[in-house]
Amino acid sequence: MFFAAGIALFAIAWAIGTPFATFGSVLLYSFIVGNLVSLGMGWLSPFYMNRRFPFDWLAYLICLFGAAVPSSGFAVLAVMAAYRAPLASFSSQFWSGGRLGILAVMIVGSIYHAYDRTRVKLESHNRELQRTLEIGETQSQLQLQELGKAREIQEGLLPKRIPQIRGYEVAGTWQPARVVGGDYFDVLKFGDRTIGLCIGDVVGQGVSAALLMANLQASVRALTAEDVSTGALMEKLNNVICNNIAPDKFITFCYCKIDAARSSLTYANAGHWSPVLLRKSGKAILLEEGGAPLGIFADRKFEEMEMQLESGDRLILYTDGVTEATNASGEEYTVPRLSALGTRWIALSASDLLEKIRSEVSSFCDGSFHDDVTLVVLAVK
Repeated sequence: MFFAAGIALFAIAWAIGTPFATFGSVLLYSFIVGNLVSLGMGWLSPFYMNRRFPFDWLAYLICLFGAAVPSSGFAVLAVMAAYRAPLASFSSQFWSGGRLGILAVMIVGSIYHAYDRTRVKLESHNRELQRTLEIGETQSQLQLQELGKAREIQEGLLPKRIPQIRGYEVAGTWQPARVVGGDYFDVLKFGDRTIGLCIGDVVGQGVSAALLMANLQASVRALTAEDVSTGALMEKLNNVICNNIAPDKFITFCYCKIDAARSSLTYANAGHWSPVLLRKSGKAILLEEGGAPLGIFADRKFEEMEMQLESGDRLILYTDGVTEATNASGEEYTVPRLSALGTRWIALSASDLLEKIRSEVSSFCDGSFHDDVTLVVLAVK
């Protein structure tokens, strides 16, 4: 740095015709002044450091000038001694070369100080950003761990082994769009001849929806029994949910009870997508009757409907993650496509039909599901 400053100072001194402005004298002068000013500014640093702008700059320039004047005078004497100049010419040499050196020190020192202050601020800012990133990464890892535990808990609420009754086969699947989701299904067995099929969808996604889903699951398990009708269960659930849900939330829910002794299906629907009943003949029936979603209207009555089941029938319960799956052209999968697929493969078992539907829908949307996907399939043998 001193060498570069010496070259610049020599060029200026040569241009204005300063006596003894040889390259060697200027280089020697720059080396002596640079070292002396650096030592002086290090000693004077407490007077200008840690002050607020613009007082830091004012104090720095005063200190720089105070260090530059004696340093320049000493350097002029050293150069005169090296070149055996008469001491009587010190005043003229200092007035010409020394004054120019002081100006150069002030300019170079100001540039260096500005650079140094900027560097310190950038380093401080970078350290702060690094700390922020490290904190963010730590928090992100903790959140992922917590979400992973929430996923395990949520999966634990779903049936690990789906109960079966003679003459029927039931299969179910659950796939959240995120780590946790708001879809829910359950299969409840009442004795050897009766089972209940549950499917629900909490509005929204993520943790809040998962918490509501857990509340729904606990309520269903607590209120469901063999002698409780589907309509009565829906009314009880609605009253519980209305007392424990935010005003902007609701739950769609469908409950079907299968009585193998009577070969009957009774169901009640609270705003959920209509189940598809596929007859062996190829006819698709939408079970459209139902009421409002849970959590909106307290003391709401829900109608119970009944259908007879026949050998070879298939019942499909689903959430909107299936029918609203979208392909590259923006088309949704839709209920008619689901019904047509079920009719085409009606001879399959419940588990095979479920896998066929899931594979078909995944292929339709290229595996890009924007909502939770839940399916329950019942096959009448």
